[in-house]
Order: sequence, then structure tokens, then C-alpha cells
Amino acid sequence: MISNSTPSMGRVAVKPVHGSVPSKKIRGKLPKKIHKAEREKLKRDHLNELFFELSHALDPTRQNNGKAAILSDTTKLLRDLITHVGSLKRENTALLNESHYVTVEKNELEDDNAALQGDIDRLQSQIQESIQRDPSSLPEPNCTALPSQNSSVAPVFVVPLNQDLQQALLDIAAAPLSSSPKPSPPHITRPHARYPTPDSWSLEFLCRNMEASGGALNGWHGVDEA
Repeated sequence: MISNSTPSMGRVAVKPVHGSVPSKKIRGKLPKKIHKAEREKLKRDHLNELFFELSHALDPTRQNNGKAAILSDTTKLLRDLITHVGSLKRENTALLNESHYVTVEKNELEDDNAALQGDIDRLQSQIQESIQRDPSSLPEPNCTALPSQNSSVAPVFVVPLNQDLQQALLDIAAAPLSSSPKPSPPHITRPHARYPTPDSWSLEFLCRNMEASGGALNGWHGVDEA
């Protein structure tokens, strides 16, 4: 009986061992799926962060209106920037051309200055040589010629005057001048005497006076004789 039971027990013990192998394979595949989902979630989170930063860069006060609106605004901004960059490139090209033209002009002016300096040196050397050959050819300094000055002072004429006239002119000059002429003094008549003048005496009045004066003289003579 022992020999018959042992094989059956071995078969029963072997079956569970072979049946547990597929469960191990399933357990080995589950962590890979979990890691893939986590990676996808991490990617989405990272994209969300990028969209948030992009939205904040476009307009800090703007609320999040969705990824489509953010992408549309970003595309419009990029087009404007590309257009602006193109205009800046054209301006840069124009400025480079102008800079080249200015450089050419500067070189030409430097050449002209060098030529003029050479002419000046040549003329100075010729002048020095002519002076050394004939010193008398130097122009004499014109000391008598004075610069003419425009004077607004009227010419003064000196007229000899006598002493009284000079004194009268000095008094007139010392007196204060006025713009308006002084009013002439009123005409004052000399008052007439209230008694009659000898010219206006009548002949009768003169005879009486003469008689009276004659009687007075006779009286004085009588007194003297007494």
C-alpha cells in the first residue's frame, strides 16, 4: 500500500508547481506597464508646466485659456518677430552700405588733406628761399596806416570870442535846459504920478506960484534988513 500511494502523492505535488509558472510571468509584466503610465504622466505634467510658462511669458496677467489659444498667440508672436527681424536685417544692410560710403569719403578727404599739406610745405619752402636770396623783398610794415573807426561825434569848430560873450555862453550852458520854452513875463506898465507934472501945469497956476514965491522973497528981504 505504501508503494501505491507514493506515486499519486508525487503527481499531486507536481501539478501545483507547474501551475504557478504563468502567475510569475504576469507579475513580471505589471511593473513595466506601471512605469510606462508614470512616464506618460510625467510627460503630461512637464508639458503643462511648459505651457504655463509660455502663457506667463506671453502675458503675465492672462489666465490660462487652453493650450490651443496659447499656441495660436505664440504663432502670431513668432510671425511678428520674424517680420521685425527681417526689417532689422534690411536696416543693417543699409547701414553697412552707408558706413562703407562714409569710409570711402573719409579716405578721399585724407588724401586731399595730404595733398594740401604738401602744397603748403612747398610754398613755405619757396618763400624761405626767396627771402634768403633777397632780404630786401620783404614788405615793410605799414605803421602809419591806422584802422579807420566810424565816429558818431560831430566835428567841433573853434571860434575866438571875447570874454563877455564866452561868459554868457558858459552861463547859458550851465543853466538847465527844458524842452518847452519859458513863458514870457507879463507886460508891466509903470504907474503914473498922482500929482500933476510940470508939463501938465496950466499958465494961471504957474503965475500964482510965481507971485507967491515973489511975495515970500520980499518978506525974507525985509526981515534981513531989520
